[in-house]
Amino acid sequence: MAMKVYTIGRDVSCNIVIDDRTDVISRRHATLTVAPSGKMTITDLSYNGTYVNGIRISQNVPVPVTRNDNVSFAHIAQLDWNLIPDTRATYLRYALMGLLAIVLVVGGVLGFNALNSGSNNNQQTPMTVVKADSANNEDAKKKAEELAKEEKQKQDSIKKHVEDSIKKVNNARRNAEKKKSGGDKKVDKKTADDKDKKKDDKKVTRRH
Repeated sequence: MAMKVYTIGRDVSCNIVIDDRTDVISRRHATLTVAPSGKMTITDLSYNGTYVNGIRISQNVPVPVTRNDNVSFAHIAQLDWNLIPDTRATYLRYALMGLLAIVLVVGGVLGFNALNSGSNNNQQTPMTVVKADSANNEDAKKKAEELAKEEKQKQDSIKKHVEDSIKKVNNARRNAEKKKSGGDKKVDKKTADDKDKKKDDKKVTRRH
């Protein structure tokens, strides 16, 4: 919004025309400059002067004024502020519209990022679950291997114990058979000796 300059005087080409037939009001008596922010200054261009709150201002020097000030032209006419658009309301309206646009843009960006973040989290969750399941499967596999190893060790221990027991039984049986075989031989030898002795006795008896 550009700066607005209002011309004030008797001339019909002025923005604000003051009807004065006494010619006290100059053709271009003063100018009122309104900035986009709403700040205003008035500049006296007349011979008979411009007054702000009863005090005459210097000629060709911009003086800040507000809508609450009483501006008089040569004490003949006063400035009607209703003829000057209130740019502050327009400025505030534009400012609010700009602020609202910024809020909408920021909200849209944040919402978009939130949606993307939620989508990424939803996509990553199954991967996490799969990883967790894989870890559980690995643990279960290790436990199963350990149990199988322990079971094998038990089976091997039992098998070895049985084999040792069988060996002991076989050894005992062999020893028993050996002892029995040795006893039979002694008996046979004794019987043979007895037979020989009887024969000798018979021979002696016959000689006599």
